[in-house]
Amino acid sequence: MEGLTYKAKLAIIKILLEILHADGIVNDSEVEYMDEVIKSFNLDENYQSDVDSLITLEALSAIRELSVDQKDKVAKMMGKMIVIDKDINYNEVKLYNTFCKSCDIGKDFNMDDYPEFSLSGPFVNSEDFMDVF
Repeated sequence: MEGLTYKAKLAIIKILLEILHADGIVNDSEVEYMDEVIKSFNLDENYQSDVDSLITLEALSAIRELSVDQKDKVAKMMGKMIVIDKDINYNEVKLYNTFCKSCDIGKDFNMDDYPEFSLSGPFVNSEDFMDVF
């Protein structure tokens, strides 16, 4: 993604990590995607301590300042993190929708786009996902 500040890159990594860890399971495919994103940002070795010290609210604030096009790309990155393991987890979807709302990204995660994926979390009926929002 072009034109991102260092802080915006850290913010994107932070929220992707939040989604990655939301279901309590870290799969190889998620780690590989995270590594791909980090590599695309061309960050130096010290970025991890900066990500660790960034609180989620600061990350969301930085993302809120991005352009509409950049926010759409962030939403796609979050969506990819949710589905990359072929499982749609309730907690991941809840974070996605909450992050989008907080950052003024006009999107909701649409589970109907992924009928072949499994569902996990407190609710296993797709209708239940929609009832909580």
